Amino acid sequence: MTDTPGAQPIDAVRALADDLTKVVGVAKILVEAGHRIDLTGLTDQVGLLCATSLDLPPEEGRRIRPKLIALSGSFEALMRALQKAAPCSATRHPS
Repeated sequence: MTDTPGAQPIDAVRALADDLTKVVGVAKILVEAGHRIDLTGLTDQVGLLCATSLDLPPEEGRRIRPKLIALSGSFEALMRALQKAAPCSATRHPS
């Protein structure tokens, strides 16, 4: 995400939410294709998104809410894909 001169705080939050949604979507595709992924740094970006969202005035926060809900859904889909891809120890048979 790059800062643009004259950009409003809500624009920065919107751009970060969009960027994270894309990253999570690509991660899900990679997991479903059998690739291992590294989510290092993602927590920091989500923390930044949360902090900047909370800094918005209430009216702007309400306007950004649909993007945050969509991002949450993307994370849930990624978590489901990761769970499906992870070997389940309950299905392993003793050697």
